[in-house]
Amino acid sequence: MFIETYYEERPAFPTSLGELVVPYPELTGEVLSLWQSYLPVSTKLEDAPYWLRDNMPGVILEQLGKAQKTNLFDRIEIWTRSGDPMAVGVTGGEHTRYFSIVRWGDAKLTLEQVKKRLRAEKWLFRLLPVAIVVIFLVGIVTLALFAGPRQFPELAQKGLYPLYQGGF
Repeated sequence: MFIETYYEERPAFPTSLGELVVPYPELTGEVLSLWQSYLPVSTKLEDAPYWLRDNMPGVILEQLGKAQKTNLFDRIEIWTRSGDPMAVGVTGGEHTRYFSIVRWGDAKLTLEQVKKRLRAEKWLFRLLPVAIVVIFLVGIVTLALFAGPRQFPELAQKGLYPLYQGGF
C-alpha cells in the first residue's frame, strides 16, 4: 500500500498578517481542482464509514491524530474514490483553504497521471452512450438477419421485412 504524508516539521507561528503558518502544503488552483475531480467523494473524518476508518493503517491514524492536535483546521475531510483516499484539512475564514495531510491507497499517482486518468474517464463517459446505441443496433440487425421475418413479432415483421428481402 502506498502512503504519502505531507507534514512539514516547522512550528505553526503567526505571520505578519496574523494568519498561522500551517505545516501542511496548501491545495490551490489547478492542483485543488484536479484532486477534487479525481477524489469526488468528500466526507468529514468523524462521519467516515466504519469500513474506511477500520482499514486505515497505523501511520495514517498517527498523521490524522497529529493534524487534529494542531487545532489548525475547522474540520478534516477524507476525499476518496475506490482505493485512493486523501485526508485534507479545511479552514474557513474569509475564504475556504484546503491542506494535504496524508494520502494513501493502491497507487502512487503524480498529478500528471491524475490528469491523464481524468481525461480518459471523460472520453469513456462520452463514448459510452454511443457504444450502447451501436451495440443495440447491431443486435437488432443481427436478429433480423438470422431469425427471419417469421420468428419476429408482427410489428417487427412489418417494419423489417422489406429490409430483409432487400438482402442489405
